[in-house]
Amino acid sequence: MPVEITDPTTDAQPFARTEQLFALMEAKHSVLADLRTLAMTQSEAIDKQDISELLNLLARKQVLMDRLMTLQQRMVTFQGEDPELRIWSSQDRRKACQEIKRTCDQWIQEILVMEQRAAEEMTAQRDAVAGQLLQVSDSMRLSRAYGFEGTASDDGEGGFSLDG
Repeated sequence: MPVEITDPTTDAQPFARTEQLFALMEAKHSVLADLRTLAMTQSEAIDKQDISELLNLLARKQVLMDRLMTLQQRMVTFQGEDPELRIWSSQDRRKACQEIKRTCDQWIQEILVMEQRAAEEMTAQRDAVAGQLLQVSDSMRLSRAYGFEGTASDDGEGGFSLDG
């Protein structure tokens, strides 16, 4: 659920800007929580080799990534500020924002690790399929070269035999 982010220029409170930052951090936290969940689900889809589910997850992740980029762009104005000079409504609010930031940073690292593993697993699966296709192709070529009329079949031990 999107978090409402107010415009600090319309608010006369001295801590309006930090409230905007807090709202942006909460929104980022929410998006990253969803991305983290999808990354875990993506790993399961890869393990099951469920391409349909994987494509669905990738489409959902793209929407979240677009939202995250929008949030990051809105947070750029805060990057040049000295955090110690920000005016907060309370020390608890400041600490809560710091904790959200720590959690977000941790989740980003976790998501990156999950994405790297997913990419490696997909590459391994692609290479395994390519190897199997090459074996079938080689078996068929051998079969034709030797004039066998039979077909290439799996011998049950990871190789192929020629029936004919």
